[in-house]
Amino acid sequence: MKKDLRHKQILKRKNFFPTLLFTTILWLLLAGLIYFSDPEAFFAVPTFFFVSFLALLFSFSIIFSNTRRGFVAALGLTFFLILRFFGVGNMLNFLLISGLLATVEIYFKRLN
Repeated sequence: MKKDLRHKQILKRKNFFPTLLFTTILWLLLAGLIYFSDPEAFFAVPTFFFVSFLALLFSFSIIFSNTRRGFVAALGLTFFLILRFFGVGNMLNFLLISGLLATVEIYFKRLN
């Protein structure tokens, strides 16, 4: 009886080490991409945004202990980075994106 309860507890426990390892690899990949690649190279910019999204997603998922909140935060920051790339990312846009993300989070929290 006690052994079965302990086994169920172990199965429900989340192992954060692989996620932390993968997040570290993504941040190192992003740093290498920034340092070693030419911005004019083919697919350098989309690769930057994709890798930064993944790095932010896993980082925020670890910080918030919630994948949905990590996804929403990573999506917002990546969208702001894209706006900054096109030259229209300013404090007003950042605040508007933050308000939209807070609204989305409240909506999904009420949904559950």
